[in-house]
This record gives sequence, C-alpha cells and structure tokens, in this order.
Amino acid sequence: MYALVAILLFREFVFGSAGLLGMDTTALSYFARNFYTEFVRTHHRFPLWDPHLFGGIPFVEGMHGDIFYPLTLALFLLGTPTFWGWKMILHVFLAGVFCYLWLRRGLGLRRGPAFFGGLVYMMGADLVSLIFPGGDGKLLVSALAPLAFWLTERAIRGRRLQDFAVLALGVALLMFTSHMQAAYFTVWGISLYFLFRLAQLWRAERSAGGAARLLGLFALAGVLGVGSAAVQFVPPLLYLREWSHRAGRTVQADAQSAYEYSTQWSMHPEEAMAMVVPEFVGANMPSETRPANTYWGRNYAKLNHEYAGLIPLLLIPLAFLRRREARSWFFLALGTASVLYALGATTPAFRLFYLIPGVKLFRAPSIIIFLVGLSVATLGAIGLQRLLDWRQGAPEERRAVRRALWAAAVVLGVLALLESAGAVTGFWQAVIYPDMAPDKAAAFQANLPAIRTGFWLAFLLAAAVAGAWELASRDLLSARGTLVLLAVLAAIDLYRVDREFVRGTVLMNEAVDPVFFTPDGAIRFLQAEQARGEPFRVLDIGTYGGARGRVGSPNLLAIHGLEQIGGHHGNELGRYRALVGGDALVNLTRRLLDLTNTTYLVSPGPLGDAAGFTEVYRDPTAVVYRNDTAFPRAFLVGSVEVVPDDVALTRILADPELDLRRTALLAEPLPAGVAVEPDPEGSVEWLGREVDRYTLRVTTDRPALLVISENYFPAWRATVDGEPAPVLRADYTFRAVPVPAGTHEVRFEYRSEVLQASAVVSVGMLGLLLAVALGGAVRGRRRGGE
Repeated sequence: MYALVAILLFREFVFGSAGLLGMDTTALSYFARNFYTEFVRTHHRFPLWDPHLFGGIPFVEGMHGDIFYPLTLALFLLGTPTFWGWKMILHVFLAGVFCYLWLRRGLGLRRGPAFFGGLVYMMGADLVSLIFPGGDGKLLVSALAPLAFWLTERAIRGRRLQDFAVLALGVALLMFTSHMQAAYFTVWGISLYFLFRLAQLWRAERSAGGAARLLGLFALAGVLGVGSAAVQFVPPLLYLREWSHRAGRTVQADAQSAYEYSTQWSMHPEEAMAMVVPEFVGANMPSETRPANTYWGRNYAKLNHEYAGLIPLLLIPLAFLRRREARSWFFLALGTASVLYALGATTPAFRLFYLIPGVKLFRAPSIIIFLVGLSVATLGAIGLQRLLDWRQGAPEERRAVRRALWAAAVVLGVLALLESAGAVTGFWQAVIYPDMAPDKAAAFQANLPAIRTGFWLAFLLAAAVAGAWELASRDLLSARGTLVLLAVLAAIDLYRVDREFVRGTVLMNEAVDPVFFTPDGAIRFLQAEQARGEPFRVLDIGTYGGARGRVGSPNLLAIHGLEQIGGHHGNELGRYRALVGGDALVNLTRRLLDLTNTTYLVSPGPLGDAAGFTEVYRDPTAVVYRNDTAFPRAFLVGSVEVVPDDVALTRILADPELDLRRTALLAEPLPAGVAVEPDPEGSVEWLGREVDRYTLRVTTDRPALLVISENYFPAWRATVDGEPAPVLRADYTFRAVPVPAGTHEVRFEYRSEVLQASAVVSVGMLGLLLAVALGGAVRGRRRGGE
C-alpha cells in the first residue's frame, strides 16, 4: 500500500518523463552528483578535489552530497535525473515502512494503527514537500528517523551486544546521508528516548548494574556509529571550523552574529498556525491553481511545509484520556520541544538550546521539524488504537472520546466562522504581525481566499472524524471500517498539500533549460578549447542562470566540465569567497578576472564596451569573449612580499601599483634556505592534469616561485623532480611552490592524512560492527536450531 501511495504521489515521474529535480538540485546537487559519477566511471577511483567552482573545493571535506550513502551507491549506474527521482520516491516509501516497523515492533501497536501511523508519516507535507526545494539530505534522514527509534527500542529490549551493534550501524547510516544537522537532531531524539526508557527500566528493576551496562552499551553504540562514518563526518567538521566561509559566521564570529546566523530560517507564528491549517502561510512555487507567490511570512521565501496532518493531530488527545501512558507523554514532550526549537529566535527558549554543544554550528532551526512529524504520527497512531479499543468500552470512555473530538470540531468551526468575516487574519495582521512589508502584504492578500478555504476544510475534517466516532461507537461502523475511513481522510488531507509541492516540482522541471542536459554551441566551443590542455576559468554573464526565460543554474557550465570563477556551493573556501565577493562576485574587476585565470566570458548578447576582450564565438543565444590579459593558470614570479591577510586582500583588490605577474603576496616567509630572484624568464607546460593531481614541466633561468591560481588547502602536496617541496599560500588564497633554476618536473597531488585516517577508521569500525551483528545473528539462529 505504501508503494502504491508513493507511485500515486509521483505518477508523472514513474509513468512519464517528468523530472523531480528540486531548486537546490538544479543549483548544486545535480552538478555534484554528475561530477562524482562521471569521474568514478572514467577514472575508476574517487575524486578528492572539485576544481569547477570558486577556485577549487575539497570534494569530501567541502561536502558534495551523500557520496558514501549505501542506497546512493546502489543506484550509482542510473543517470542523474533518473537517480534523483527514484532516490526521493524510494525514501518517501521507506519513511512509511520504517515508521510502521517502529510503531508495530517498537511500540507494539496493532497492525491497523501502525499502518495508519506509517501512512501519515510518509505522506506528511513536512517530508514530501522537501521534493520542491531539493532537500534530499533532510528527506533521507526523515525516512531513517523512525528506523533509528526502532533500533533503539530493540537494543533496550534485547540488551544484547549485537542489538547495540545494529543500532550503531543505524547511526552510521544516518551520518552517511551527509546531512549532519538532521542526523544530529535524530541522535538527540534517540538519546532522549533511550534515557526515558532507561528510567522506566530503573523504576521497574532497581538494578544499578543493569542500568549502567545499558547506558555504557548505548554510549558505545553512539561512538562506534559516529566513528563508522568518520570519513563522512570528521574531515567536513574540521574544514567547517577552519576553512569554510561558514566559519566566519559560526565558530569565528562574534556572539551576536553567530546567534543571528544560527536562527536564520526559523519558523514563525505563521508557520506554526499552518501546522493546523496548511493554507495559512502560503508558498513560493509554480502552480496551476493559485498564485505562484503567496508566502507572507517573515522568512525570505517558503519552499516547503511543516504540516504533518490534521487527522493525527485530532487523535493525539485520545492518547491522554483516562489511561495515561508514559510513552505518550515522552512524545508529546519531544514534539513540543522540537516545535520550540524550530521557532528559533521567535521564542526565548532557543537561548537555552543554543547552549547545547554543536547547535551554533548550524542554522535553520526548522530542520528539526521531522521529529515533530514523527511525534505526531506516533501519538496519532496511539490515539487511534485507543479510539478503536473504546468503540465498545465503558460509557465514560466513550464520552471522553466524544468530548475530545467534538471540542476540536467546534473550535475549528468557530475559527472558520470568524475567518469568514476576516477576524482571524485581521487580528493576525493587527497584533501578531503588524510590521508586514509591502511585498508580504500583497502576498497575504493573494492568499486570503486559500486561508478561508483552509479553515473550513479543517472544520469539515474535524467534523468527519467526530462523525466517524459516532458511527463507530454505535456499532454502525466496524473497527476495520473506522480504521479505513480515518486512514482515507488522513491520506486525502495530506495528498492535497503534498500534490501542490510535487506538481510545483514537475512544473519547474518543465521549464528547465535544455542546455542543462545537452551542451549548446557556446559550451561545446569552450569544451573544445579546454581539450587543448591549458586550463582556464569562465565567467557566465547571466547566460545560463535564467536569462533565457528558463530555469537555469549558477553551476551550469560546471555541469559540462568547465571551471567557473564562481558558481554556487555554500561551503566553499572562505578566502576565495572573500576575494571574489561571494556568489554575486561583487568584487569583480578586470584585475580580478586576470588574476583568477578567467580567460573566457559568456554573454547572452554582445557586450557594449568590450575593450581587451576578443569575440571568439557567436550564435543566436550566446556570445563568447576571450579575455586577452588573463593570467595563465600557472606562472612564474621572482619577487615576494609577506603581508597579513587583510592587507593582501586590500592590495589585490585596490592597489594599482601591485603587479601580481611579478610579485606574489605570501602569508608567511619563504622557508629557510629558499630564495627567489626578480624577473625570471622561462616557461610552464602542463604534462598531465586530473582534478586532484597534475604534473607540469617548469623551466626558469633563475630561482622563482611557481604560482598556481587554484585554492590553497593543506592537503595539497608538491614534489620537484620527485623531491618534496613546500606548498605556500600566495596572493591570499592561491598556491605557490619554489622552483630552482633549470628545467624541472613539478607534481601536485591532493593527499589528506585526515581523510585517509578517517577512511581507515570507518572501514575498521564498520567491519567490527558487522562482525558483531552478524555473529550474534548466526549464534542466535544456531541456538534456535538446537
């Protein structure tokens, strides 16, 4: 059934040619996946460096998606668009399966309520809506979260070493999704759940030794689980702290700036209200039935939703009627705490969360919302089981259910009546959100009809649930019929929200520029120039970023193997980003184009003033110019100056007296015994070049510094005629190597000891955990056979 639901949701992709590439997918993830798979297929090894964006980015440390995730590897041979769609659909399906297993085997609910919980979890708009923004990492973790809770419960019950080994493997799987923030939140959730269950066991058994053993095993499982994913986790963490531009906004920022960064993309009261009435807050996406931009909340845009379904919300109070269970209170607390966290700076509570280690490394508190969805699905399933149990229960039990369900219907009915007169939104605009910007006010007005419809739909759904109870409690509807009716209502409710985001994704894909998949004449020209062997960078002046009325990508040239001066990544090296002025390249000057080896410019039309640029290609959609003064990628200088970073950046950007073809600005003095002489004459020839290793033949008449306009990173190693040579940071962000007089072979290779050690740790720990888990399973089967 879950498979059929997933197919129904994504039928245009399954049965047709529709694409499911989300916004972030077209902006970055498509390029990253395409580069990764094409490199492995061609070179039969793993790429360590991405040279295409922002002067080069470490491939693993800089994070290029779920490159180690097992299910991604299983779909490796699929083309990128096909892979992307099936990956997302598969994990929507798995979200339902894993939630069912959690509720059925973890909490011991009956099949019907467990099926209901799995259905509402997999169809939750908080999960399915991630298709539109391209939030694959969040979706993967959301799908795995109920599996992690089930494995935690299984380990607590089994108390065997192999059970905790399997839990550790589950934690590793979370980490391999590459979405460290969502995985971090899941570890929060299962850790709190473990402590809750441990407290229950302590009260029941009063065994300090047993509790200590379980606590130790859980801690060990966590360490081994995270350690097993060391190759995915450790190098990016160190990079994030020291090299990424994000370090300047988090660990290296002042306290107030860091807090403001961490609370970006929080939920606000509007998003919270939309968890009950999904139409309330609007969205920014293509639609065939409503205006495209109806989001009027306080964030920049709204590309997803937090709605987990009204039907399970209505059933939650039933989990607390008369017979109150501790697990229900736990998930109520977990869901409430997660909502408070998601609200970020909207409430003072986030100041307390901010004290927890690791929180300040991340932004977008609303990412935690999947724990709310899981809590709602869990409590809704428990409430449904209570409802079915009390169909023929004591009169006071049936009255309690009736009061709870009709009270919710009455409240929603009153709100619908009030909103029909504009009272709810009027109050909201006057009291809760009085400082609404003009563009938000326009979106608010455009969304008003949908808001009013949404309140009435919420009332009708609540009345339908209460009516179903009346039929069931009078034996006019069987338990199975009640289950089916409520499941159908829940599915219809969620489907209407989900389909808006799925359909919006399909419409966006219909508008994707065909050049995304097939290079045009300008790109083919540049590819031919690149094949000549001399590396260069390209600046796209709006040609492929949407100027042609199609959905483009800031990385479209990189998709086709061309190196760009900029692009879009989000985790690029901080110094290069500061040099060029971020994604928008606000520091861009002719001098900067030259220094960064930006040899070609692609424009959608002729440039008015093209002095110093030679037109080399033209077709109806693009004109390619050559920058006649661009520096080569590798060149020799004979003078150095040692200056602090801030001085280097200022002089590179603004000092007209500085000739960077003759003088290199170094962060540190030349090593002892190394000297250079002014005005060297010579040549640099590229002998072979791959993304993370290359060789040059350098000839110079005197000792000189070979400058490579590619980003410095400590994992780069160099040899001159086979002997190790120091790699220096030059011109603020680039690399340089001293070269003695004569003709020499200079080889660069990316070799990270941290990455290598992390890979060894991952392989070793995964092997250990698999051995313990499989060994325990074999021993258990043998005992069963005896």
